[in-house]
Amino acid sequence: MSPGGGGSSVLQGVVSATLPNERFLCRAADGSEVTCHVAGEMRMKVVRLLPGEGVVIEPSPLDPSKGRIVGKAGRQS
Repeated sequence: MSPGGGGSSVLQGVVSATLPNERFLCRAADGSEVTCHVAGEMRMKVVRLLPGEGVVIEPSPLDPSKGRIVGKAGRQS
């Protein structure tokens, strides 16, 4: 089962920039740019994300350029 609880695929990525309205620009491991928001489970834990932080991204099934952050993967450079 994926970290987000759904059955969809997940990607490893790095936060590139913070955007308004609690959104983040992330670069996935395959090189694509994904605009993400923090999943509700992580928002309840009051997780702070900074540029350069490794994250787990669950892409949207309708638009692969959007997704949600379902976990932290550790700091990457």
